[in-house]
Amino acid sequence: MRKIGILELNTTDVRMIFADVCDNQSFICTEKVSESIKIASELSSTELISQQSISNLINILKTYKSLCTASQVSEIYAVASYEYQTAKNQRSFFEELFSSSGFRFRIMSQDEQLNNLYLSFINSLDVPKGLILSLDGTNIQVLAYNRRNISEKENVPVSVLNLVDKNIQNKTSTKVFMQDLTQELMSKFGKIEWLNNIDSEIQIVGTGEGFTSLAKLSQKLRHYTFNRVHGYTMTKQDLDKVYEFLCSLEIDSTKKMKGISNERADIVAGYICAIKALIETVNVENIVISENGVAEGVLFGKACPLTLEKPIGDVLGYSLDCLNDCYNQSNIKNTKNVYELSLILFKQLKVLHKLPRTFIKVLRTASYMHDCGKRISSIDFEKKGFSVILNSDLYGLSHREQILSAFVVASQNLDNFSTTDWVKYKDLFTEQDLEGVRKLAVIVRLANALDYCGAGKIKDINCDILGDSVIMKTVVESPADAEIAEGLKVSNDFVKAFKKHLEIL
Repeated sequence: MRKIGILELNTTDVRMIFADVCDNQSFICTEKVSESIKIASELSSTELISQQSISNLINILKTYKSLCTASQVSEIYAVASYEYQTAKNQRSFFEELFSSSGFRFRIMSQDEQLNNLYLSFINSLDVPKGLILSLDGTNIQVLAYNRRNISEKENVPVSVLNLVDKNIQNKTSTKVFMQDLTQELMSKFGKIEWLNNIDSEIQIVGTGEGFTSLAKLSQKLRHYTFNRVHGYTMTKQDLDKVYEFLCSLEIDSTKKMKGISNERADIVAGYICAIKALIETVNVENIVISENGVAEGVLFGKACPLTLEKPIGDVLGYSLDCLNDCYNQSNIKNTKNVYELSLILFKQLKVLHKLPRTFIKVLRTASYMHDCGKRISSIDFEKKGFSVILNSDLYGLSHREQILSAFVVASQNLDNFSTTDWVKYKDLFTEQDLEGVRKLAVIVRLANALDYCGAGKIKDINCDILGDSVIMKTVVESPADAEIAEGLKVSNDFVKAFKKHLEIL
């Protein structure tokens, strides 16, 4: 395993990502840090980076250098956004950064930056067709992809910072400021011809400070209980609620939105106007928020070079394999066996559980992560697994699916089911989901029992449902007495979930 670091210098912030990379190109991010900087406004106005900004940035980079040393990072890749090409003191700026911090930055081209954004999204979200929007202080970038291939891309040389400063002056209210800014941005987007032919069923995938702020505001207004931004989905109606909420506030350049953003409140409002303008231009209903950006795209390219040629086809599967490989879970082969047996049982018991195929993602996650709580302790590991799943980077899942997976793992012993936790997230679930969790939990526990020794002895299962009993006939390649005995220990919970007695032959 090697440790690598990705350092990304934008005009509004500087980010550092640390990752552990396994020999088979699996990786997990172990730390992400970010600090705000104020270079965007300087590039937009004078095209000169001030000495004060350079000094502030050097202090941040020295801290990052210390973190790299402490984390024993063996490889560091430092990239800077293409906007730095416009700086008149570009050469002296980067030379001073190198001499003071030891980081040698490479300025990306516009195409490279857009491609890294695409890499970070297509490999971390289950959105096969999308319209990517990236917002920063000096530019707006738009990229369309379909069937996991880039179809169109555009850099819009518009500074949201400049437009905000221009529009907020002499406005009688925040509402007038936001409406005028939205109209001006719509005129910019309207000049991009290919946007007029966007499929209305496509989803907007957004990244950057603006989308992060939008997600947090939307979650506050919805009283959303899952504290995670990546993968958060919202509708045009949700966006309109945030937009109207901001219109009702008194916003100026001296305020910040506490707990929402490090940016000035007027800049946040400007970003929301840009998102609103794109939504209105292309008439798209759904938005997916990503916390990943250019740095994560660079990371995918360095840790898993195959993604430079072709996106990961199975985002969830790769994510689950990464977690299992990098955490050295006790028996990776057992994990795959449990999933295969769980899937067999899911299909064989369909007439009893009556769950749609949409639950297979939850089943897959829970079976792959069934013993993840053992990373903390073997005592009550099912309960600990609940927290592990909620706090893991599980790509390819919706928030609802991730939380349901956590409940399935925690409920492998049905007595562990927490009504308090369920009520906390109840707005994301239906009554069917509660029954689904209980049934899937028993299926996963039974599958794990039937691979008790981790040897994959049981290759198939045929279920006969007769009266008040389910008779499971196992197909084995060698005697599996211990596995069958363990499976029968699940009988009581099987009766609770399926209202049938269990026999295993």
